[in-house]
Amino acid sequence: MADLSKRLREPLVLTVLIAAAAGWLAFIAMWINSTGQNEQLHTEIATLTAERDAAQQNLAEREEMAGALEDNRAELERVEAELATANSQLEAANQDLEARSGELESASQTLAATQDEVASLEERAEEATATVQELAARQAALQSEIQSSSRQLNDVGSRLEEARRQEETATANVAQLADEAAEAAASLAETQSRLQDAREELSNIQDERIELAQQADAANADLVATRQQVDELTAQRDRLEGDVGAYQEQLQTLQPQVEALTQTLAERSQALEDVEARISSQVPEEEGGSAPQARAFEVEAEGEANGLRLSLGDDGRFEMRDRTGARVEGAYTLGGGELVLSEVTGYVGSASFPMTCPVEDDETRLTIGAAEGCAISGLEFNVSE
Repeated sequence: MADLSKRLREPLVLTVLIAAAAGWLAFIAMWINSTGQNEQLHTEIATLTAERDAAQQNLAEREEMAGALEDNRAELERVEAELATANSQLEAANQDLEARSGELESASQTLAATQDEVASLEERAEEATATVQELAARQAALQSEIQSSSRQLNDVGSRLEEARRQEETATANVAQLADEAAEAAASLAETQSRLQDAREELSNIQDERIELAQQADAANADLVATRQQVDELTAQRDRLEGDVGAYQEQLQTLQPQVEALTQTLAERSQALEDVEARISSQVPEEEGGSAPQARAFEVEAEGEANGLRLSLGDDGRFEMRDRTGARVEGAYTLGGGELVLSEVTGYVGSASFPMTCPVEDDETRLTIGAAEGCAISGLEFNVSE
C-alpha cells in the first residue's frame, strides 16, 4: 500500500491521471451537448412537419374549390346550350304561328268572299221569289178573267166569238205564264241548291276557321310556355354567371394565398430536408448499409404519359413531374424487384399510398409491372441523360 501511495504521488502518474480525468470530463460535456442538439433538432422537425401538413391541407382545399369552379362552368355551358335549343324552338314556334296566321287570314278572305256570294244568291232568290209571286198573281187575274169571260159567254151569245178569241189569248197567256213559272221554279231550285252548297261551304270554312283559331291558341300557349322556359333559363344563366363571377373573384383573391402557401411549403420542405440532412450527417451509417443511387428517368412512348419524368434521389426521396409541370414527391425504396412510394405530397388524384409496384431495373431503363393499386403500371422509364 505504501508503494502504491508513493507511486501515485509521482509526477508522471499524477499527470496521466489528471489527463484521463480531463478527457472523461470533456467526453461527458460533448455527449451532453450532442444530446441537447438532437432534442432541439427533433423539436424543429416536428414543428416544420406540422406546418407542412397544414399547408398541404390548405392547398387541397384550394384545389377542391377550383374543381367546384370547373363544375359550375360546365353547368353554365349546359344551361347556355339548353337556352340555345329553347331559342331555336321559339323561332320555329314563331314561324309556325306566322304560317298559321297567314292561313287564317286567307281563310277569312275566302269566308268574306263566300259570304258576299251567299248574300248575292239570297238577293237573287228573293228576286226570283218576287217574280214567282207576281206570275202567280197574274195567273190568278187571268183565271178571274176566264171565269168572267165564261159568264159573259153564257149571258151573251153574241159575244161568243170574242170570248173564244179572248179564251184562246188567255190560254196562250196561261201557257206562257206556266212556262215562265216553271222556269222561275227551276231557277229558284237551282238558286236554293247553290245557296245550300254555299251554306255548307260557309259551315266548312267556319269549322276550319275555328280549328285554325284553336291551333293558333295552342301555338300561342306553346309560345308562352317556351318564353317562360326561356325566361327561367335566362334567369338561371344569369344566376350561374353571377356565381361564376363570385367564384372567379374568390379564386383571384385566393390565388396569391395558394401561391404563397406553395412557396412556404417548398421552403418548409427544403428546410426539413436540410434538417434531415444535418441529422443524417450526425448519425453514423449502419454497418453493411448502402445509400441509394441518384438517377433520373423519362417516359418516351406515345400516349398521355409521354414526357413523364421520375427522379430518384440518393437521399431516399423521389420526384415525378409531367409535361404540364404538375408534380408529386415523397419517399421511396427500390429493391427486391419492388418500388415502394410513400409520404407523397402534391396532386395525386384517386391514387392511394403507400404504393407498391413490381419493377425490372437495369442500367438503361426501369420497367413498371402490373399490380393492383399501382397507378403507373405498364410504363417504361428510360434513363435520362
